[in-house]
Amino acid sequence: MPASLTTTPAELLEQIILITTRQHHQGPPSALRSLRLTCRMSNNALSPQSNSYLYFMLFMDRFSPWRQFPGGHFAVHNIEHELRKRFRALQRIRRGDITDPEILESLSTIYIMILEDDGRNWDQLLWAQLPSFMTRFLRERLMVGSETNNGWPTENEVNVLAVSIFWLMSCTESIRDETDELRREFVELLSPYSFAGFRYPCFTGIEYNFCPSENSRKTVTTSAHGAYPPNRPVSITINYFGRLIPFNLPPLAPYAILVHFSRLETRPLMIPPHLPETRAVAVANGISGPTKEDIVYFNTRCKTHFPGTMYGNNFDTLLKSRRHDPDWTRSIRDPLYRSPSSLPGQYIPGTISGRWQGSFIAPYYNVYKDMLSSPTAPSPFPTFGRFPLYVTFRELYCYSPSIPLPLEENEGAFENAFLPIGCRWHETEAGIEFTGENMSFKAYYSLPRQEHLDIGFVGRTACESRPSAHGVFDVIITGVTEDRYAAAWGGYRYMGRIRPSDGLIVLLREPLNPQMVELGRALFRGYIVSSRNFVGRWKFISSAVHPAEWESIFSLCKDVSRE
Repeated sequence: MPASLTTTPAELLEQIILITTRQHHQGPPSALRSLRLTCRMSNNALSPQSNSYLYFMLFMDRFSPWRQFPGGHFAVHNIEHELRKRFRALQRIRRGDITDPEILESLSTIYIMILEDDGRNWDQLLWAQLPSFMTRFLRERLMVGSETNNGWPTENEVNVLAVSIFWLMSCTESIRDETDELRREFVELLSPYSFAGFRYPCFTGIEYNFCPSENSRKTVTTSAHGAYPPNRPVSITINYFGRLIPFNLPPLAPYAILVHFSRLETRPLMIPPHLPETRAVAVANGISGPTKEDIVYFNTRCKTHFPGTMYGNNFDTLLKSRRHDPDWTRSIRDPLYRSPSSLPGQYIPGTISGRWQGSFIAPYYNVYKDMLSSPTAPSPFPTFGRFPLYVTFRELYCYSPSIPLPLEENEGAFENAFLPIGCRWHETEAGIEFTGENMSFKAYYSLPRQEHLDIGFVGRTACESRPSAHGVFDVIITGVTEDRYAAAWGGYRYMGRIRPSDGLIVLLREPLNPQMVELGRALFRGYIVSSRNFVGRWKFISSAVHPAEWESIFSLCKDVSRE
């Protein structure tokens, strides 16, 4: 009998489909759809129920493997459902309709694809022309609704995901290709999100609760801008591999701050001609403060890191997707997912240890006060100058059977970087010992154990069984400005704690020189986003239940050249 489509074995049809689709690896497999529409026989033969292997291979050919789930939890309909959902999202983005009624589903799908990407997902996003879509969205839709919101942009679910995706797809080349006018436009659009902490929180939950829960105390005050802490979209429900799961939306502000810094860094700080050339010349002439050499160093070295770029540190040993672990686990709360990161779940051990450099942007006090007291957004939004910021951090861990510092869930403890009020500490090369008032407690924190770091960075299964790699109760961060930077920009010491529920880092900063107390005690709060930048806001010590009277934004990246 002559060969025909109706007599072709399903296994051969499967191979034809795979060979054909692999010739065009981007976008939906059009050949599969065409063959399924040919006749009832081919439709049945190529259905997910009849050919699970085909859909598994199509997913693996088009997309990066999904996260590390225990085996046996995904049936073919799970994979086929996720395949359809991703292709629908890609096609909507490619159509370029920024007013699409399904845009929230599309953007949540794209956001997860970026965090899970090990190369193949990005190929599909390029096919969908995601960069041009996101640029249009920010320019044409981000400010929709501001006209009824006193000129302030809204922090709704769609805007949160749009700004997050816009940062996560950024790279040196994409910013270099932007015109100066376009960079200024992005800075103008995102400045309200960056600076207005009284409207746009920088945190996933209330910042002053170390162990937040549904029953956590929440003190609400009012200002010219309404309730504080302000309400923000917290979570949505998404369909992930055919299952409905909660998806926690990231705060928009950290991503807006990173977009802000990365654009400003294309304009180097000006070098005043009167400055001494080098530190040696400054010392010889009794001159304090920065030198020309210090500013040249800052302009050439202190650059915001991008998520997908290789920088030569420990994180480059991780898969691209694993570098997003903190962001991913803050968003996806799936009981089937097993995080490869070590404890605490939102923080990879060894992340912050080392030398960090970057800058902060300090609004003028009177300008910030005017913004805080007026319900109307300033137009145009004011611009402010950048200042260098350097600090060398250490991580110190409380391992079992040691007892961690006691928790004090009150405003005073938050203003003390979650450390017990009145406690004292003694730091050595090996660790740090805390003593409570009247010797009420003692707690000892040591350097991270190597097997603990190995799990965090490379996930060695051999290490995972070692008891010494587990039993981590708490993480303390200490920091100091090294002498070479302190001579130019001022010296400070830092002490704080990591909130285990979401990886929030809270640090108390004090001047190294006791005669410089007028500089004040400041509280730094932020996250390490995509394991590359420590980003957030800092303020002088004030009540946590009221909007800060003045607040600055900062972005730091690790100096990998000196590791």
